[in-house]
Amino acid sequence: MSTKAKKRPNQPAPPPPPKKIPILWILGGLVGVALVGAIAVSLSGETSTSGAVIEIGSPTTSGDSLAPYVRGTSDPTIGSVIPTATGTDFDEAPVVIDPGDGAAGIVFLAHWCGHCQAEVPVVQDWLDGGAVPAARLLSVATSIDETRPNYPPWSWLDREGWTTPVLVDDAAGSVMRAFGGTEFPFWVFVNDAGEVVARVSGEIGAEALAGFLELAAGA
Repeated sequence: MSTKAKKRPNQPAPPPPPKKIPILWILGGLVGVALVGAIAVSLSGETSTSGAVIEIGSPTTSGDSLAPYVRGTSDPTIGSVIPTATGTDFDEAPVVIDPGDGAAGIVFLAHWCGHCQAEVPVVQDWLDGGAVPAARLLSVATSIDETRPNYPPWSWLDREGWTTPVLVDDAAGSVMRAFGGTEFPFWVFVNDAGEVVARVSGEIGAEALAGFLELAAGA
């Protein structure tokens, strides 16, 4: 019998112990991901410079509604007192269109309307150029529809630097209907007594707007 010890078969080397990742590295990585996400949101333009919190309003109206506007015909609402509309802007700050507040021009805007998209920067450039309107200028964001282009409306108006107070209409366009609007953009001009002196639709430009506001202030 041999006295030599039997050779043991080669055994595989044990795996090296797992490397420990310092907890500070993990926390640093999570913070980095969060910062990248925040930068991405900022660059996407999906945050509102106005701190917008609503996209559809819940205004109320009172008083008699105006007859529907028909382009190219004699307007039966001339001399009629406009209804009162009470609501908020996109930040939920109160906005009221009241016939007792004096002469004004009110423009109804739809975010998906190409003519509205063309008119807004023209009016804003006019205001930015130092124009002093003869009457107050107000606006209503209406016909809001998330399935249509240029949504949400607050983002569009923010991009344009729109400085005119905005009342946010409801999903049914109740304020627009109360003022008889049928086309966009839709303009209503009222005198100091809150009576309609003119209603027009479409792009009117800064010069015509100034003329209508002077008419409202002087009527």
